[in-house]
Amino acid sequence: MAFKQWKISDYNKELAKELMQTCDVDAVTAVLLTSRGITDPEQIRAFFSDTCEYIDPFTLPDMDLAVERIGTAIDNGEKIAIFGDFDCDGVTSTALLYLYLRSCEADVVYYIPERNTEGYGLNIAAIKKFKEEDVKLIITVDNGISALNEVAFANENGIDVVVTDHHMQGSVLPDAVAVVNPHRNDSECEYEDWAGVGVTFKLLSALAGGEEEILEEYADLICIGTIADVVPVLGENRFLIKKGLELINDTKRLGIAALKGVAGVSQKQLSAGDIAFVISPRINAAGRISSASKAVELLITEDAQTAIRLAEEIQECNTKRIQIENEMLEDACNMLADESYIHDRVLVLCKKGWNSGIAGIVASKICERYGKPTVIISDSGENVIKGSCRSLSGFNIFEALSACCDSLVQFGGHTLAAGLSIERERVDEFRELINDYAAKMYRYMPSGELHIDFKINPASINLDILNAVNRFQPFGMGNARPVFGIFNAKILMITPISGNKHIKITLAKNNTTFSVIYFGYSTMSVPYRKGDTVDVALHLEKNEYYGKTTVSLLLKGIRYSGFSDSSIVNGLRIYENFMRSETGKNEIEYLLTDRDNIAQIYRFLRDNNGWQFSKEELYMRIRPVMMNYSQLCLSLDIMIELGIVIRDTDRGRIDLPIEPEKVNIADSKLYRKMLDLSQKL
Repeated sequence: MAFKQWKISDYNKELAKELMQTCDVDAVTAVLLTSRGITDPEQIRAFFSDTCEYIDPFTLPDMDLAVERIGTAIDNGEKIAIFGDFDCDGVTSTALLYLYLRSCEADVVYYIPERNTEGYGLNIAAIKKFKEEDVKLIITVDNGISALNEVAFANENGIDVVVTDHHMQGSVLPDAVAVVNPHRNDSECEYEDWAGVGVTFKLLSALAGGEEEILEEYADLICIGTIADVVPVLGENRFLIKKGLELINDTKRLGIAALKGVAGVSQKQLSAGDIAFVISPRINAAGRISSASKAVELLITEDAQTAIRLAEEIQECNTKRIQIENEMLEDACNMLADESYIHDRVLVLCKKGWNSGIAGIVASKICERYGKPTVIISDSGENVIKGSCRSLSGFNIFEALSACCDSLVQFGGHTLAAGLSIERERVDEFRELINDYAAKMYRYMPSGELHIDFKINPASINLDILNAVNRFQPFGMGNARPVFGIFNAKILMITPISGNKHIKITLAKNNTTFSVIYFGYSTMSVPYRKGDTVDVALHLEKNEYYGKTTVSLLLKGIRYSGFSDSSIVNGLRIYENFMRSETGKNEIEYLLTDRDNIAQIYRFLRDNNGWQFSKEELYMRIRPVMMNYSQLCLSLDIMIELGIVIRDTDRGRIDLPIEPEKVNIADSKLYRKMLDLSQKL
């Protein structure tokens, strides 16, 4: 994974003490509240409350117009078509609106476009089909804000359109009867963080004249879609998720019960994390591999056998999705072994045969692994092809696409996730444009961060602290699971568990011994050894075993103690600027390397039989006194160029040649480039 800079949250100790008194909370809760900026007593009351002061749905733009037109359609028996989307948010939005309108005895159908053949959003072919079926009103859910031509076409054919969406508005709104979107430029609504299903919930609340009856019946659907779309788990969203989890854990909805069954979690009390990593991916898999309509049918069916059959089919889709995802991820990583890609500010990868339905997942994993905004484009062989984008905090991918819009056929999305369509022959042009934009906006690109709520003494970890942590559930974007830091702990033992699929690291600090679990890592996939002094970042979780409840420590991050994260991040930025030929005058002296640095790296690799971990961990293991991180990166590249060491990309190793040849550092093109720059600057 990409190196992340550890950030310990600031909190006001005096204010925390005051909150303990005024709000009757324990010390851990008070510190967590202050570190997250929740400090007003009324704000704290609302955060922990089991009730909610709902946002008035009529404060959303055009809500009155939407309610009037939909009410007329229901009263007059006009045929209504719901046009949804193939992701989990779109599927749950469609199921939610369909079930409600059917309960109102409306003449209603739903339509989900096929991802691979139709793509995202309202389309002309679907509107023609609606015309043939005598549809009089289209209601979009989780899409429509950019459907200018499509809404105009519907108008020309005598079909009204009500848009409900939560994606960012472009320069012009579609000419619909109503455009209900909290992100409209002219919106005066005090809250804007709903997912598409949240906006649909507000529509239903307006139609029904209240929220409670909607939540009693449909909070489970609202919860799943809200979690899946990774919107902030704050304000009204937080309550919607809490209410939905209650329904899900005591579900009477046949489709959700069947889905829990095939996922093997029927007997478990599901958390927001379980929805995000167990339930939502399976609903998404239907649209990625087969048809999202299956997922809608699963959520609305009233037949138990149909629910079981559809859940099993969706489970098969999820299994296939994982297989394709792994293949695409391997392809993408192989492409990034090419030096012409890896140093880009924004990674743009395109390959023929890639599945467009899996592109978003792969983009997310590449973004996480390499710490860079990522665009994965699936070349279907057609003239216009599709891509998915993922970004990290600090780089607004929607704004980046907006700046490159002339090279795109269509795009839309949010700050950290977006989708696009592009002509095949313009992919290289787009890659250049988005990287030029990034270079103009950022001298140094934003880097990933690991946020730690506060340092903790391992001797003080107990169930009371865990209970305080769990008060903050449900966790998600904007309300992350608390992370605790233990610094300068000594590794006593590293033990494989579950056939070396995971490891247990036993550590000691201040005469206290404790163990942490590192999921997904084997003894061979970490560079740490017995005797190393490390810092660890942890989640606390409840562990129940034979009736006894204890606190499990789950490793979120680990690093060698005593290093400055910022020096590594800054070193990487300077090194990458050099590799992109963007070195500034004040950077070259920091970058200059020499034979002594190369010799120091060589000796370490020789004594350790090569290296199979990250460059950051190599730097921290060598612990150089006179060499900074950018010098290590450049030195290593020079060594690879000259054949002093060999990079085995398949095995992820750096090895020494069996029969090394004598070389001259002056023969390196990178070394000469460095010297030339130092003379020019």
